[in-house]
Amino acid sequence: MSVIPAPNLQVVGRRLQPIWTDAQQVWCGRDLWVYRYHYESRRLQAVFRLPRRSNSPGGRLRDALARSWIKRWLRPGLDIDTLTQLPGGDLVVLFDRVYWYSPGHHKRFAEPLAQAGIDPPLAMPLRGGLAVHPASRCAYFGEYLNGNHREIRVARVDVDRRQVEICWTFARSDIKHVHAIHYDRFRNRLWVCTGDQDHESAIWYTDDEFWTLHRFGGGDQSWRAIAMLFDEGGMEWGMDAGQDAPADAINRIYRHDFTTGQRSERVVIGNPAYAASELSDGTAILQTSFEPRRQQPTPAAVSLWHRGVDGVWLPLLEMPYLARSRDGKEPYGHLLIPQGQGPAGQLLCTPVNTARHAGCLLHLRWDA
Repeated sequence: MSVIPAPNLQVVGRRLQPIWTDAQQVWCGRDLWVYRYHYESRRLQAVFRLPRRSNSPGGRLRDALARSWIKRWLRPGLDIDTLTQLPGGDLVVLFDRVYWYSPGHHKRFAEPLAQAGIDPPLAMPLRGGLAVHPASRCAYFGEYLNGNHREIRVARVDVDRRQVEICWTFARSDIKHVHAIHYDRFRNRLWVCTGDQDHESAIWYTDDEFWTLHRFGGGDQSWRAIAMLFDEGGMEWGMDAGQDAPADAINRIYRHDFTTGQRSERVVIGNPAYAASELSDGTAILQTSFEPRRQQPTPAAVSLWHRGVDGVWLPLLEMPYLARSRDGKEPYGHLLIPQGQGPAGQLLCTPVNTARHAGCLLHLRWDA
């Protein structure tokens, strides 16, 4: 198989992950802080954080201890990993709750939004499973739960009204959970990816922001997806057949052509695709992760795949898997990349459970 030249790697920082990007900057997360990295100046700046649970003296002390480098080194907790930028520059952040940050309204702390009447509380989505519809400025995400037996809900975040509400509900018999929601600017449409068993694996769409929802296709592991990309003529997605999938469910990238109505296989990627990122020249990056207990005969490695202007997918970067978890759980390997549309020939990523550069925020550059 042909490959493109290996990218140049530069370490930006440690224990940071890129979350959302445009052509000028990347929003990154570490602990409860959100940082901004500028591609041109290569400057990393802390912008805001999520608020303390309590502003009492005891609450401030507990927060200070939790934020300390000693605690973060000995027992690192969860990091912010899902946010999106609204038209106008405001941000929606998902963590333990739904938060709103506006440069015009807030300084150091984001603001939690009320979820009045939502019971039980909303479960958060998979990393990056948040999409914005630019017409309404509303953000949407679906619940990601395992081992559950209740209905799965889709939430609408309306920062103009400072409100979070349920806009759609899936029956548990139809899906296990929502993998992601994506906005398709070419068709002004929101797409929903669900999983995990064959009958639960499907791609859905709404043209009216969840007043109605339609099943586009599904029924086997080839429709089990998290990452999607769109263009004028079609859409592409990488399969997410993980360690619970059968050995013959080898992950591939598929393309649907809206002109012909035909679906075609583009390339075999082996391991499951967890994320994709567009670039400003029409190229794209897709990331595969490694699940140690997989049934498929795939490499013990994580990788980035590059789609050129000719539409051909080629390997860009591969890193061997190496478990580095401190808590004894069997961890997955990742190359965390941001959503959005970044500049041509550049990408930020953070390797997780890899033999090299694990936990480092990397700035990748290659010949565009």
